[in-house]
Amino acid sequence: MRNGSVVVITLGLLVILAGLIPGCNKGLGPITEPTGFSGVITYKNWQAAQVLELRIVAFEEIPTDSAGLLAVALRALGDPGGVSNLQVALYPPFGLPVATVLKILGNRGNGIADTVDYSFLKEGTWLKERTYKYVIVAWRYGPGVFTDWRPAGVFTSTPGSFEPASVIVRANRLRTDVNISVDFQNLPPLPWRQ
Repeated sequence: MRNGSVVVITLGLLVILAGLIPGCNKGLGPITEPTGFSGVITYKNWQAAQVLELRIVAFEEIPTDSAGLLAVALRALGDPGGVSNLQVALYPPFGLPVATVLKILGNRGNGIADTVDYSFLKEGTWLKERTYKYVIVAWRYGPGVFTDWRPAGVFTSTPGSFEPASVIVRANRLRTDVNISVDFQNLPPLPWRQ
């Protein structure tokens, strides 16, 4: 009888432990979850002739002058120092044809998508595990590849506002709610003075 009690108690403890450890269903293999963030870009009032290029840009600090956007371009082209110490990440990275970038971020065949799903992952980009205080859809509106950029949409936690919200990038985690609205007739203010 005594051995039977030990077996019942042991089984009871195993059942309790199994209930306390939900989510351990991947074994002891390496963590393979992506690092980065994703979301939906929603577009309004798109005028295709004025949209020459789009990029998602994540800044560690809110830029204080337009040189911050220039630093993005220089870093992406291979100058790790850039023109300032502003730390940024860019998606899609430079090197892809502009037509491909527009297809990734909005232009679908003969028409413009109202919404576009995107995933900004660490692999192949400058994205790192850290806090990004200003995440935008950057828009190139003129022929100046390094000069004719401005924010077209800002990630915010307050719908209808342009108040930036931070995005924390953690290793092996994909944040899925970084949604950005772009209205080409109601653009966010520049974070610097002209």
